[in-house]
Amino acid sequence: MKAIRPVIRIARPGDASGIARVERETWRDAYPTLLPKAYLVQNLGARSRWPQRLQGGVRNVLVAEAAPHRIVAYATWGPTGRHRARPRSPAAGQLYELYVHADHREKGIGRRLCAEVARRMAGRGMGAFYVEVLEGNPNRFFYEALGARLVAHTHHDFAGQRMPSVVYLWTDLKTLADHRAA
Repeated sequence: MKAIRPVIRIARPGDASGIARVERETWRDAYPTLLPKAYLVQNLGARSRWPQRLQGGVRNVLVAEAAPHRIVAYATWGPTGRHRARPRSPAAGQLYELYVHADHREKGIGRRLCAEVARRMAGRGMGAFYVEVLEGNPNRFFYEALGARLVAHTHHDFAGQRMPSVVYLWTDLKTLADHRAA
């Protein structure tokens, strides 16, 4: 039996619980040795922001849907935030989050989501985009495999602890966007 290729689309309000499930389970999988346990417990229990976030036609949240109402991954993106490692620029965007459920990794879903983000950013006149990742997250090398360049070492504060992070940059959005067809 052939596996069904997930559909990449803009998130809708009805996707809130599926996105929250992917977020909760991927955080438990990716961060137990990187982030303070108290922070994980507190924040994973308070991830009810998705229903409010998806109201009003949000365009900057993409999901991968493996079957009707079965979200297996999501990505959020938009303008660059103010950060000393990333100059704020209307010509650059930022990938805020990319999470793929553990059962669906190594199937090209993350690559397709990144490619679709690149296509949409290019469509809004952006010529580059950044992503910041905790330095100890082994999944960060996924971005390097997609052609991102490591451009900065910085930090992110979690529960009062300064955690080392790295910033990656893509400057060739067209080439990255072409990955969505693969």
